Amino acid sequence: MNDRPHRLPVSTRRAFAQAFDLAVRRDPFQSLVIPWLLRAPWALTLALLPPLDTVDDPSATLALGSLALLGDFITWLLISSMLRIRAQSVFNTKHSIRPAPAGDCYARGLRRTPWLLMTEVVRNGMLGIAAYCSFLPTAYLRLGATTFFRDLSHNFLQIAAAVTLLLPTLFLGFRLGVATEAVVLTERDLGSAFQRSFRMMQGRFERWFELVVASGLTILALAMIVSVVGLLVPGLSDAGQVSLFWLLVSAATPIIQYAWTFFYLRLVEAEEPPMIEVGPTYAQLPATPARPPEGELQSHAAGGGHGHGHQSPTA
Repeated sequence: MNDRPHRLPVSTRRAFAQAFDLAVRRDPFQSLVIPWLLRAPWALTLALLPPLDTVDDPSATLALGSLALLGDFITWLLISSMLRIRAQSVFNTKHSIRPAPAGDCYARGLRRTPWLLMTEVVRNGMLGIAAYCSFLPTAYLRLGATTFFRDLSHNFLQIAAAVTLLLPTLFLGFRLGVATEAVVLTERDLGSAFQRSFRMMQGRFERWFELVVASGLTILALAMIVSVVGLLVPGLSDAGQVSLFWLLVSAATPIIQYAWTFFYLRLVEAEEPPMIEVGPTYAQLPATPARPPEGELQSHAAGGGHGHGHQSPTA
């Protein structure tokens, strides 16, 4: 019998299928409509800002734009916490089971938002520092129509150094890929969330990469839609295009968040020890008779040598 534990498969397709089922079929109002309404004012604020080249002092415009982005970020942290908790309430349940009440999910998500904010800031800061160090060698590239091939060996070394230094960034992004899910759903602080993410993501690089690509392609498709709209509507300003893009992203990010949450919950399920069932072979084995003490063995042997009254019937 094979005693090695069976490792449950983790599928990106399954995660997005569960995300669409929850967000579009089972709970579109609390999953899509309300989150979009909460984030829409911040996106519309960006559309109302005047272009920078039309104002004498752009500092006020930049300040309002930064405030709108910050407000949207804090709002999204609360919404994403709620979505994670709401997805956890229906994971591996029947379609007849309703998600947890939205008010309870928002209340629990609000309590986890400070830890989520800290996790996002620390993780993105680490990734930013690692990415900066990886792209630093490219600053010394000697680019030019006539100098690139003449300095090909120098440029090749710089590119090779940049690619080598990019590996730690990729490693950190991969191993910390579900730290935010962990800090909201199962862990209590930043350190334990990082440790859990490092442990759970081991050997899951392909699945993580698939999920990143699927999420990125979704955002890229929205950007292409906005570009087409900009071509069809020449009067749409740059700020209007940015606002439209942000509104579309606000509508799509709950589905992406659900997919990452279901991906994490599947990892938690795969991490649980398997149940070992006792097969029927063990139940049918005869019980091993207990061996009598050594003293009784000697007495029986002595009795068999001197007595003749205990002969077998066949004798």
